[in-house]
Amino acid sequence: MIRTAFLGTPRPALPTLDLLAGLTDLRMVVTMPDRPKGRGKRLVMPEAKARAVELGIPVYQPASPRELDALLASVEIDVAVVVAYGMLVGARTLTRPPAGMLNLHFSLLPRWRGAAPVERAILAGDPVTGVTLMQMEAGLDAGGVLASWPTAIGWNETAGQLTDRLALGAAELCGQRLEEAVAGTIRPEPQDGDLATYASKVTGAEARLDFGLSSGELERTVRAFNPRPGAYAYWRGKRLKVHTGRVAPGDLDPGRLMVDRSGVRVGTADGCVELLTVQPAGSRPMEAGAWLRGVRGDPGRFD
Repeated sequence: MIRTAFLGTPRPALPTLDLLAGLTDLRMVVTMPDRPKGRGKRLVMPEAKARAVELGIPVYQPASPRELDALLASVEIDVAVVVAYGMLVGARTLTRPPAGMLNLHFSLLPRWRGAAPVERAILAGDPVTGVTLMQMEAGLDAGGVLASWPTAIGWNETAGQLTDRLALGAAELCGQRLEEAVAGTIRPEPQDGDLATYASKVTGAEARLDFGLSSGELERTVRAFNPRPGAYAYWRGKRLKVHTGRVAPGDLDPGRLMVDRSGVRVGTADGCVELLTVQPAGSRPMEAGAWLRGVRGDPGRFD
């Protein structure tokens, strides 16, 4: 049985963690340290740590790349598998396991190297994305490709929904190709660096809706930033999150609101977007019609 270590932190790492726990001799789970959350700043363990505790697998949370290197140097494993770990792995650490370290990255490399491949694929209007099983090496997601799992992006799929599907695809791909990767019967194919694109980390500022963009761009923005950080706009000085929306017919000035029997629409550079689910500040998500139901007269426009 293959001796493995797993490095992963958030919920999308769990399907692969579960797979390794059932398929291999999983000797340790490595996650990022517990983080303070909420108003009380209570320490909360990462999802991968919580699952490892449930499964009775030893958990380690090194605080630095140096600590991680010492940890992997101290354990007898054949390979380390990485899914959304969150810490830089040094070049020496990558060589600690005899078969190296394998990363399951949520894009079809070399497209969308970096921290936010799912969000960037949706924003760009990519029709297809997937998961890449990669032999890790120094450099940002630049290692050789061992295998891939492609999938079409649904026309109304949010980043959260797509991430959940890719997490399952990553586990499936790992289960299919791990033994070959460890045995060396599949060889990593070098990436074409000229085709690489960079998936920079998502910021809250870019989630603000710009109604000077096209309807398609705005619709993709809403999907790309659902659930985090959430697309938003300001109406009468108050922040309004937009959870779901869709391209709709109409001819309104950018940012102009209209409410009629067909729903709540807002003007864009080339048409309209219908707002479906919104969340006013301090409230729960609700239908856009319910949000504006109590407004008398002209709803005006977004600030």
